[in-house]
Amino acid sequence: MKLLTNIRAKVWSCVSIALVAYLLATIATSICNVRTTESLTRLEEINFPLALKGEKAFTLFNEQTKSFETCLLTGEADELAKAKLHHEEISALLNGLAQTASGHDLGTYPQLLALRDSYEDYFNLAAEQYMQAYRTPDPFEHTQQMLRIGKIRGRLTASFERISTQLTETVIDEIKDNKVRTANNSKLLIILFVVVLIVITMAINMLANRQLIIPLQKIKEMIDNVARGKVIEKPQICHEGDEICSLGLSFWNMTEELKKISVSKDYLDSIISYMSDSLIVLSPALVITRTNQSALNLLSYKEEDLLNLPVQNIFSEYGAAATFQTIFEELLQGKSITNLEMMLRTSDNQHIPILFSGATFYNTSGRMEGIICLARDIRELKEELKNREALSNYDPLTHLPNRNLLQDRLSHTIRGAKRSSMTIAVLLLDLDLFSAVISTKGHETGNLILQETARRLQMSVRETDTVARMKRDQFAIILTSLSSQKDAELVSGKILKEISKPFQTFGAEPISISIGISFFPAEDGGEGDSNTLLKSAEIALYEAKKHGGNRFILFTRELLAPRI
Repeated sequence: MKLLTNIRAKVWSCVSIALVAYLLATIATSICNVRTTESLTRLEEINFPLALKGEKAFTLFNEQTKSFETCLLTGEADELAKAKLHHEEISALLNGLAQTASGHDLGTYPQLLALRDSYEDYFNLAAEQYMQAYRTPDPFEHTQQMLRIGKIRGRLTASFERISTQLTETVIDEIKDNKVRTANNSKLLIILFVVVLIVITMAINMLANRQLIIPLQKIKEMIDNVARGKVIEKPQICHEGDEICSLGLSFWNMTEELKKISVSKDYLDSIISYMSDSLIVLSPALVITRTNQSALNLLSYKEEDLLNLPVQNIFSEYGAAATFQTIFEELLQGKSITNLEMMLRTSDNQHIPILFSGATFYNTSGRMEGIICLARDIRELKEELKNREALSNYDPLTHLPNRNLLQDRLSHTIRGAKRSSMTIAVLLLDLDLFSAVISTKGHETGNLILQETARRLQMSVRETDTVARMKRDQFAIILTSLSSQKDAELVSGKILKEISKPFQTFGAEPISISIGISFFPAEDGGEGDSNTLLKSAEIALYEAKKHGGNRFILFTRELLAPRI
């Protein structure tokens, strides 16, 4: 292909294939979108507003009916005024419905006209009769007229409901049609896109392989061979417009020129000395032959003590992802390793986490000279990751476990309780009237109270128990290995007593706390997961709040019963 001599032509040939296919797919998509848009526009601008107006008119008619009846029963003139106001809205809605149906030639137009006229007749009659009944001392005097109006109202109610239902069903049918149409369009477009994608892929793959990938792979092989110190062959002379072929030839010429250039030892030593990563050069026997200052500082060695030392003396398998022997066997086989987490052992036997990278290097005749190792100190990185984990599991104000960590510990505690057949309790605690404290004393005082509350809660339980802050002024406690439910009651009483003591930051005003308690297993033998226990404790907590707070309540099944 003489037309595809340079990279620009080769790339544009691939792009042109993709663009043509993309254009065809875009045209097909646009046609489907236009049809769908037209249908949705009709739904949005006509059918949906009609359905809303019809439903509103029906609702207002029912409210007007209630106003008429209330006026008749209670004798309140305001209800008759309300009915007249509803009439204005209903008339406007019916006129709007009729105009819209007429303007768009809808089949409901005759029904809407008939409904509008019937409604106007009904209202005029009802307004007059209800006014007379309102003014007459004996309401039973107009019984016959009320029965007549009731029959007319019944027919009107059915007409309103029928029109509203019909308009709503029109919207629903239109939506269903759009869904079916969209689904069919999607299937057709998927098939089209798959076919186009397959054709594009095959065409571009064939063209790219022949014109780009294979020539570039040959250049890569040349580069890899140079990196290993191997001799490379001179590429064949090619067309002057073929940049890839010309690149290969230029690279070969460059390597030939580099052979004639010698780099000074001082220059290389300067580069190695100022590297921030630790450099360690090994012989094929895995003995240290060279290092830089960063490595000496990291390992706390003097250069004379580190040189000629077997490499296993400074590498530790503690925490490594692979064994020492496996790592260096792969390096000696010519493989490279990048960013493998390992441990270095310092002269004072400390372990330092590092990211290890290694590769073999060769001389000009292709014989392996040794292994170059790079080590990057990642202590700060691991500490940062540890801090991030702490932020995600602990409350920053009280330094207690947060909800996430509590859920994890509770699930673990439940599993242990199942195995050992022991009782555990979950206490959900909430400070009483804490919002009032915040509004009067401020958030800073509130934070000090929460910190002191957390301290007192921890003092009230064992080290094996867990105290956590759930949210704002709500805490939770997991009591493990209880002999009976009485143990949880004793702890709860102790907590109430501790919290009732004066808070130095709050003055002499007392602070109280409410506690809800749930158990695993429950009294009825039921078990449950962590969410169930927390929910049960929350129900008991709300019950304690309802009874004035400053108390604890045990969860029972009776608390789930509806209050009459």
